[in-house]
Amino acid sequence: MEHKIEDLAIRGLVLLKECEKPFLKEWSHLKKDMKAWQNELISEFESMIVYGFNNLSRTTFESSNDFIHLLVLRWQKRHPDFVDDFEAIFLISAVENLFHKVLKRENAGFLEHQAVQVFFTKILDKVLHTQQLEYQDDKWLKMMLSLRAVPSNWLAVIRNEKAQCKVGKVVCADDLVVNDQLVTMCEGLQAEHASDLAIALSRLLSPGEDHPQIITIPCLTETLLICMKENAGTVTEEQKETLRKMYLKQMKLNHLESELEWKDATLLFQQRLIHSQSASEAVKMIPQGLVDYLPFSRCALFIYSPSEHSGVGVHAHNVNTGSVQHIKESIAEFPLLTKYLKHFSHSKPIFIEDAAEILPGKYVHDYSLKSLVVLPIYVPAENKLIGLALLDRGENTSFTVNNQTLTALIKFGQYGGELLNQYYEDAVQLFGVQRAVLTIREREVLKLIAEGASINEAADALHLSSYTVRDYISAIIQKLDAKNRTDAAVKALKMRLIQ
Repeated sequence: MEHKIEDLAIRGLVLLKECEKPFLKEWSHLKKDMKAWQNELISEFESMIVYGFNNLSRTTFESSNDFIHLLVLRWQKRHPDFVDDFEAIFLISAVENLFHKVLKRENAGFLEHQAVQVFFTKILDKVLHTQQLEYQDDKWLKMMLSLRAVPSNWLAVIRNEKAQCKVGKVVCADDLVVNDQLVTMCEGLQAEHASDLAIALSRLLSPGEDHPQIITIPCLTETLLICMKENAGTVTEEQKETLRKMYLKQMKLNHLESELEWKDATLLFQQRLIHSQSASEAVKMIPQGLVDYLPFSRCALFIYSPSEHSGVGVHAHNVNTGSVQHIKESIAEFPLLTKYLKHFSHSKPIFIEDAAEILPGKYVHDYSLKSLVVLPIYVPAENKLIGLALLDRGENTSFTVNNQTLTALIKFGQYGGELLNQYYEDAVQLFGVQRAVLTIREREVLKLIAEGASINEAADALHLSSYTVRDYISAIIQKLDAKNRTDAAVKALKMRLIQ
């Protein structure tokens, strides 16, 4: 299985190179769409993209990991202190979406799309490997104390960052009397050498001991510090090596566990969506899946109406669906959301610490909202926003969202978008979204008109009479509330009814 997946990833690499020119054209459009969003970061990503394409031209890579490692080293060298990992994760997903868009335009097969998906999943795994280090350290250090492998007063992880060493996490034994605020102050201390931090921590956490025994264990980019209890005896080199191996193994297992969790969640969500066979089933499956497989307890799904720039409630999970279905709001009523939809890519989840910042007070009160996630239901290959899901963890509950969850949310939003897109017209009619729905023939007529065809030319191309084409145009103008056929064509292009 390993070789098959790696073969797919290599195939994805080849496809990236083949799609270089059309991808760069799409990238230029994306930059314009995101012009108000972190220009410096987008510029840096562009330099990474150029760097990647240049290396693909000059070098043949034996494994996809070799190429990914090259990119990661380049990024770390240019941005050793970069901390906003989710923004990078989102841009990686946006870049992947552009490749899928190019592949779809070129009528690529399902396996080609999967090859690109596998390659970018490997990149995300590499980025997510650096996430939640503090949580992993805390888990490991507490485990070491509970195992009592060595009798310790406290344990700490020191991270080697550039020319500085930094205290990442400190955990104290239950019988050590120490102020929690003092421990918090210790976390984040920096010095040139780990030995300097060992002295500082011993003075702060072991003030009654003149010369506490501090064991130092180097582990790749980290150093473990263990403060032994008095009269604990000597720790042998063999014991130190055992502790080092335990730490490295636990870090690898923690990464594998978190990696599998978000992948398993997206797989289960996909499997669930496959069973949807109608618009009504699709709008139920999406919010249920978001709650069942991600750390949320409530979800409300809205279909987006581009003609009215509004959202219409269609279904909710663990919320009164009937009340949600009565909601229809213009996006203009939500200034922050309007800004987001205008300037940002439509596939990025938004975490809102306080829902009152983005929603009208009546909804905040009626649904007892506090923290909130707004998830776009988005079709990447068509650059089409078709819905929004609002998620939280229950009434008046504040929470935070880690990068694994945000990464999974991007995928959930896209899978949900691809499903709902199949039944979009049915959903529009079923749930009363007031959006002009053009028939297939009306779209064909309007596409020709938009391309500059006259009524007679459109009639000839479609093997229709000019009178029939005139009737179609009249119906189109009425549906789109347009002034004339030219205005109808402009509106349809903006609404993405035709391309």
